[in-house]
Amino acid sequence: MVLKRRWLDEATFLSDFALGQAIPGSNGVKLTVQIGQRLHGAAGAAVALLGLLAGPFAIVFAIGTAYAGLGEHRILHQMLDGVAAAVIGLTFATGLHSMIQSRPGLTGLTLAAATVLCVGCCDGRCFRSSPCWRPLGIALALIEPRRR
Repeated sequence: MVLKRRWLDEATFLSDFALGQAIPGSNGVKLTVQIGQRLHGAAGAAVALLGLLAGPFAIVFAIGTAYAGLGEHRILHQMLDGVAAAVIGLTFATGLHSMIQSRPGLTGLTLAAATVLCVGCCDGRCFRSSPCWRPLGIALALIEPRRR
């Protein structure tokens, strides 16, 4: 849109992107709506949002329809269990890779271990029952000495 199609200049794109950073929600959706509105008003924003979300909606709808028709088959549940295991492994590997790259101190390692313990062993009940995790993490981060 900026370099290839020249619908916007770089400064306008970056200002829209910066504005989107301050608003809660998905950056892709916010930027799509902002650009659609800038180019064609409210109709442009609506069409841009529809164009962005129509494909994923159709895919999810098709998967839901297939599951409704095949949900009682045991092999489907076994396949989904395998997919769930793969997703858990990939998520754990991504978190481990990020942790190694960022070289967290004792605070980061402690919070990461507590998170794995609460989610893996306690089924996430620790997070629902204790609203102190975020303030505790912030407090520990403020106490921990800075590395250069």
